[in-house]
Amino acid sequence: MSDASTTTPEARPEQAPASGFRRIGILRLSWPLLVVTLVTLLAVIADTVILSVGSPELNAAVSTANQLLGIPYDLSVLFSIGALVVIAQLLGAGRLASARRATIIALRANTALGLAIVVALAVLGPWLVSVVNTPDELVGESLVYLYAVLGGVLFNAYLVVATAILRAYGRTVVILVLGLALNLSYLVMQYVFILVLDMGAAGAALSTTLARGGTAVIVAWVVYRRTGAHLFSKLPPREAETGAVRMAKLSVPTVVENAAYNVGILVLVSFVNLLGTDAINARSYALTLTALVTGIVLALAQANETIVGWDTGGRTPAHARRLTLRVAAWAAGASVVLALVLWYFADAVLSIFGANADVVAGAREVLLLSVVLLPLAAVTAVVYGALRSTGDVVVPMVYSIASSVVVLVPLAWIFVGVLGWGLSGAWWALIAAEAVKATLLLARWLRGRWAARAPITS
Repeated sequence: MSDASTTTPEARPEQAPASGFRRIGILRLSWPLLVVTLVTLLAVIADTVILSVGSPELNAAVSTANQLLGIPYDLSVLFSIGALVVIAQLLGAGRLASARRATIIALRANTALGLAIVVALAVLGPWLVSVVNTPDELVGESLVYLYAVLGGVLFNAYLVVATAILRAYGRTVVILVLGLALNLSYLVMQYVFILVLDMGAAGAALSTTLARGGTAVIVAWVVYRRTGAHLFSKLPPREAETGAVRMAKLSVPTVVENAAYNVGILVLVSFVNLLGTDAINARSYALTLTALVTGIVLALAQANETIVGWDTGGRTPAHARRLTLRVAAWAAGASVVLALVLWYFADAVLSIFGANADVVAGAREVLLLSVVLLPLAAVTAVVYGALRSTGDVVVPMVYSIASSVVVLVPLAWIFVGVLGWGLSGAWWALIAAEAVKATLLLARWLRGRWAARAPITS
């Protein structure tokens, strides 16, 4: 956010009450993010078990409703991505009062966005359920869940941006504690409402809303204690509008890039689906096993992105450059080792799922290919996040979309549909797309033009 004073940050750093900010290293930032990611993955598995025990129809109805909520949840990050970049740069520059005002703007903007999403879902709910060809026997339960979970959608919008703010302040241990509390309370309520009280879809939605609502109240208190900011804090006239626009400009390219990538993956999945049930299951099991690797990479990438934001605000690009290259190497190396371990123990692990011989063979084959795919994806994740944290968002978005449209989709059609390479063909298409994307992003980082950019908050 712009400051009234013309004094440079270096000459007179701003002061703010209860700033709660201190710089920490990459490992201290990343390990809580990794743990909370793994806990969330386990919670998703446990949730599926509870719903399935309740009844297969309940699990299907909730799954259908959650598919409809996927796009709203993706949209709810609109201001949080930009908020992380803006606040991290301000903190790195020592502009604590400006960081506090940016926190207020982010909280208000994303909460207002969440409210708009809730209103849209309330109006469009029946149409959305029908447009995805929901079976008649699931329509009622799906609508009950969709309407009952609207409060949870609003609370989620607040939680997403508050988590980004805490990450910008380096408070990842707090994020871990809150994540543990959220997942534990949610699973306990799911068990009680569904398996004890037999409340069906309404119970599933109620547990979501109550768990997120309770966590949102606690998070609001934590954010206020750490930053001195809350939803109703005062702001200078018109600063809220200009600040929200600045955050949105940083966030929109990432949202567009994610959407384009997901469309490319949907096309890829459509080719895989033509291969039959065994190929579908082999892909599903392989992705489940590699989720651990993805969690480690995302934790490192998110921590690095935060530090690069601090470095950009503090005008220390040399440190950002070295750290990003080092973290990218760490993430790629860890991905190779873990992918090899997963491939080696694939037979034993896949037996837990009761997979037949064809599924095991298919999963093993793509797990071996993941030894190449995962390190490329790791480099992409780390460098893309670093570029975004410097304010360089448009060109990386173009690189990513081009990789999906020009490389991933055509090669998936050629390798799977024309050459008949089966599931391995889909993985080779992914490898080619990630190789192109990683090369382009890494070359842009090494050229160093981002270092000459003024901080977006200057």
